[in-house]
Amino acid sequence: MSMEAAGERRMKRQFRAALRQKVKELEMLKSKKQSMLAEQTAKEKMVADFMLLTEAIEKNDTETARKFDEKAMKSTILSMLNDVEDHSGGNNGGKEA
Repeated sequence: MSMEAAGERRMKRQFRAALRQKVKELEMLKSKKQSMLAEQTAKEKMVADFMLLTEAIEKNDTETARKFDEKAMKSTILSMLNDVEDHSGGNNGGKEA
């Protein structure tokens, strides 16, 4: 009977360790999802702002066009390009230049 009990305790420890690993993985995935959603939101805001600028230019609305923050747009674009470079290993996605 003690061999069976020892085997059961070992299995329980293995299950607990596997559960802890899955919980850790879940937390990492949740964090990654939040980061991706924040990044997507920033991209959508940039596109919306740019559309407002193009509409203002088309309508000769200089007041709205002046409110547009070019530096922020450039910063966002550069950040997005750096993210793409980081995700592709910084080598144009493996393509030759």
